[in-house]
Amino acid sequence: AHFHPRQLYIHKRREHSRDLDAARAELLQRGEQAREQERKQWRMRMLNVVLVRLTHLLLCVALMATVILLWMKVGGAIHCSFYTVLAPLAAFEVFLVGTSVFAYTIYILRGSAGWTFYWNRLRGVVRWLIVYTSPCESATVLVLTCCVMPLAASALEEDLPGVMLRHRRLRYVLPFVAAWSAACIFAMSLLRKRSFTTSCAGSFLLLWLPLLSVSVLLYLKLSLFPHMPFYVVFAPSLGVTSLLLLFVGFLVVASFWLGCRGNRDWTEYATFTLLTLLTVLLPLLLLQLACVARLSGKASDAALFLPLTLWLAGLLVCAAVHVCASLPASSASAGDSLSSRPWEPSYSDTELLLPPGTSGGVV
Repeated sequence: AHFHPRQLYIHKRREHSRDLDAARAELLQRGEQAREQERKQWRMRMLNVVLVRLTHLLLCVALMATVILLWMKVGGAIHCSFYTVLAPLAAFEVFLVGTSVFAYTIYILRGSAGWTFYWNRLRGVVRWLIVYTSPCESATVLVLTCCVMPLAASALEEDLPGVMLRHRRLRYVLPFVAAWSAACIFAMSLLRKRSFTTSCAGSFLLLWLPLLSVSVLLYLKLSLFPHMPFYVVFAPSLGVTSLLLLFVGFLVVASFWLGCRGNRDWTEYATFTLLTLLTVLLPLLLLQLACVARLSGKASDAALFLPLTLWLAGLLVCAAVHVCASLPASSASAGDSLSSRPWEPSYSDTELLLPPGTSGGVV
């Protein structure tokens, strides 16, 4: 039998309609998978902004508010308890504990389908603690660290049992015991897991060891040796900060020297290192010296609190800029950008050119 060319076209088109439907379904499925992946990435970016950038911002806000309240209380401008002075830091600790619930939930569900994506891309100090210690130990360290400020406020307000108030050695022991317990659990966990990476070793030598030494000397100053000079109390942190300042200064000079020889990467590294030296290390050293001078009675309150407030205000502005720059675009545009292609109708206009009864039932 001979077919009219238009009848042959219709036959071939209907023969491949099933393949066209399968291709259309596959394309729609791929588009939906791409939209779902975009939504997951958007949620992940938002979660990391909250756990990292927003946490930095709220920490700067809490520190600045606490410093201002303490300045006003020491100067006699306001008459409030130390609970009020340390309330901003307590609010930040509540926020930190609340956001850590998300990190622990993702850790528990990381073996389920879809949650591995979130755990592998999660950021923040809570994830860092979980990875380098364990879930139980990290939770214990977090709770003990958050208990330091309330216990310090109760010790300063003398809201303690009578036995502890009568003995000078026991009056300030609770906040220091909480801080020492958190530090010892963290150190023992690192030794147990043998996870001394570069970041862990740097945090241990530059942060953990000086802070622990200063806390021990401060407790001895408050309890056993009241005549100990304050420069002895701050000697560990001053020594580490000074050595780090010299080392970073050497890096800046060496990087600029290599950059002047034509290596642009070293110039960028030297610029970043110089900014770190001028905005972090040098202010920390000067503020420690001002704190020693104020506690020794050789400087006024303004000499300590005014530079500290200005420095925290600068850090607050930088943290706010980072938060604004890190906010991802809305995920509502993901579905619009991945819309499906328009499809032709089921029947073409060619079929309408056939005489009645020759198109296979199509009028």
